[in-house]
Amino acid sequence: MNKLAKILILGLAALMIFSGCSNASKNSAANGENQEVMRFSVTLPTYGVDNPNSLVGKEWHKRMEAYMGKKVKIEYNYIPSSEYDEKVKLMIASDDLTDFFVTPLFYDTSEMAGQGQLLELAQYKDLMPNYMNYISKVKNGMKRVTNAGGEMYTFMETSTPRFPEDRGMLIQNVSSYRYDVFKANHIGIPETLDEFYEAAKSLKKLYPGKYPVATKWNSLRSLFSANHIKDEIFWNGEKYVYGVLEEGFKDALQFANKLYAEKLLDPEYTIDTDDTLKRKALNGDNLMWLTQWFTTPAEYTRTAGDGKIFAVSLYPDNPKYGKAWQEVVNGNTPDLGWAAFGLSSKVKNPEELIKFIDYQYSDEMIRLITWGIEGTTYTIGENGIPTFVDSLKNAKDPWLEGDKYGMRASRNHNPGLQMVNDARAFVDFAATDYTVFNGKYEEVPIEKSQFLTSLPMPENEYVPSWLSEPSIQLTGDENQRISEIMNPVKTFVTEEQAKFVAGKSSFDDWQAFIDKVQQMGAIDEALKIYNDAAQRVTAN
Repeated sequence: MNKLAKILILGLAALMIFSGCSNASKNSAANGENQEVMRFSVTLPTYGVDNPNSLVGKEWHKRMEAYMGKKVKIEYNYIPSSEYDEKVKLMIASDDLTDFFVTPLFYDTSEMAGQGQLLELAQYKDLMPNYMNYISKVKNGMKRVTNAGGEMYTFMETSTPRFPEDRGMLIQNVSSYRYDVFKANHIGIPETLDEFYEAAKSLKKLYPGKYPVATKWNSLRSLFSANHIKDEIFWNGEKYVYGVLEEGFKDALQFANKLYAEKLLDPEYTIDTDDTLKRKALNGDNLMWLTQWFTTPAEYTRTAGDGKIFAVSLYPDNPKYGKAWQEVVNGNTPDLGWAAFGLSSKVKNPEELIKFIDYQYSDEMIRLITWGIEGTTYTIGENGIPTFVDSLKNAKDPWLEGDKYGMRASRNHNPGLQMVNDARAFVDFAATDYTVFNGKYEEVPIEKSQFLTSLPMPENEYVPSWLSEPSIQLTGDENQRISEIMNPVKTFVTEEQAKFVAGKSSFDDWQAFIDKVQQMGAIDEALKIYNDAAQRVTAN
């Protein structure tokens, strides 16, 4: 082979190699292999469903990629909801956080901020137009999401109105009763604590091997509400006080101790989980609940499907203090929900991730997350407001049917980053509840109860003082000091509370307990911090 032929062959081979590489590169790009990809990790609670692969979950991901203009790869760290708070606290303690996470419920993030674990968000306000627009509609919105220095360390869950501004009381915790058992034995649904006690004694006689009384979240909150207190620092209508030091706290524990001593209160109330409570309810081991989540009893009823009726009612009154305060939340104006969401300070792409998060608060994503897909799960009514399709609303169990699609309004799903919802969907989609208000039994969604929807707001005798507390802003140092004072006190009080209820501590030693609480921490200093902050709000 002459020299020219060799050159031609080598040139042709090089051309083929280049052409092949070029085509391979084009094919890889077409397959998204070489496209820029947005990657981040999240930690979220789960109720045992596959949110990312539900119909709505997939649509959410598709739309977010279109909005960001690139592929989005999310590493999900799902934790069962019953274990979530404790496991995330361990992640915080070990500084092993994902890029995005839901904070433990009602968790004070000021220490995290002080330690530099959280990304400060106010510096990126220009990148979050949707979130800032929503906050502008919330009463004292900016004060509630920033500290006294104007710093913002968490995004907040939305809480859009369900009712008109002037009426309709939204309660999300209730007391609950086995209505069929009460009716069969001619026992009235209790309206006072004395009636609650007498009902429990009657049931004990009928079912001597059972513990009639249980409570959700290991909580005695209904007894505290009956006595117009909380077991923490709270606004009493005039100033911040520490509920443990109030007479109503002792009264609540004495009532619980009476239930415990007479084997009316399930001794496992301090360790019961949602699963054990459900099992006991369906087995008939418990028959009345001091506290329940407002939709859970109806879920029990539908699950049982055998004539058991779990009805909800208001917390019973303690006439010594008047009408029991109920766990009222604002369902009448745009507000903030309970959940808070943090970004690790170590996140590698803060601007991009904040843009992604901000879009969750857009009208498009709020509707998608909550209502699902137009034409499939909802249609637009003549008033321009979405309404779920009849096949969902008329289903025997709308929530179970809705779980096939995975939108937020169904029972178990919370697609996306769990930040947003349109509360009107919960009312439109509401399944039947079993309610007893003012002695009247009804089978009606609790949010459509004539009794609750007709109550004036915010002025009625069930509304607790803390619903109107001032929107105080604490400095980082103030938050830190309160944590230093109150954290050990809370731990001690929780332990001693259980001892008083179980009779392991005597009420004859109550004053010694109070003295120990006051000696453990500078309670007066903590209260002064809160009340000084309230005065700053008043002055402004």
